[in-house]
Amino acid sequence: MKSKLQLCGVNNTANEVVAANLKATIERGYVLLEVQEDQRRPVSIVGAGPSLAHTYKKLVGDVIACNSAHDFLLSKGVIPKYAMVWDAHPVMKGILTPHKDVKYLIASRCHPSLFEVLKGFDVSVWHALGDEFLESVLHGRRESLVTGGSSSVTRAMSLAGMMGYTTEMHLFGADSSYADGKTHVNGSLVDQTKISLECCGKWFDTAPWMALQANDFKVLAPMIKANGIRIVVHGTGLIPYVASIMKFETPDLKVSLYEKIRREVYGFARLYQELRSSPQLLGGSHAGI
Repeated sequence: MKSKLQLCGVNNTANEVVAANLKATIERGYVLLEVQEDQRRPVSIVGAGPSLAHTYKKLVGDVIACNSAHDFLLSKGVIPKYAMVWDAHPVMKGILTPHKDVKYLIASRCHPSLFEVLKGFDVSVWHALGDEFLESVLHGRRESLVTGGSSSVTRAMSLAGMMGYTTEMHLFGADSSYADGKTHVNGSLVDQTKISLECCGKWFDTAPWMALQANDFKVLAPMIKANGIRIVVHGTGLIPYVASIMKFETPDLKVSLYEKIRREVYGFARLYQELRSSPQLLGGSHAGI
């Protein structure tokens, strides 16, 4: 039985913990990640989705590894230029094995235990737009805020723009769906709730937070493209599938002529159903087709 899914973002960390984390960061002191000049080279934003196991050799330009993608890349002999974490949950302290040649981009909302793990390494701090307690702990200081939605990958997309990567953006391991029963290339740190989601007639096994991430991509990517940035999405999961529908480059997801026609037919069928259920769209409450 199919039913419509309504997504609503909810923090995986209690508000009071996020507030305490922010306060601890401000009191500890930090090096702020500043807005940077145009880098004029590609950037690869690397999530920890299962497709990364097959695509990591295709990384281009400077690499921003999100969460556990950092340790996966190191295990393959790839040293990312940057590693990024924005999740406020204390479990994140076990997600990184620090490396002296990596620059760590850590959100001010992150737990003090993560900063403790990174003590002595190259750490810059950035602020996440949407943290309601941030203004009060900054005490009037005007510092840049990074938008990007509900996940590390989409926040990293915004962060990359702030860091001057304004030509070419590649996404790796940004699957937002299961593959071979896995949500992450190295397994998940927490239990996941599995749901099935239909996208343009194709079904994916995913989790609520991953479905929300795919929706964030759908909103964020066109805004980035409007700034003249080329977006290439690698892998074959939900986000690459959404990206292909949105006409972004998806080198690992070849779309056949049959699939293109099927999508068009599906789209017209959906429009027909929406018009039937909302006759006012046709010019009046008694209109119909």
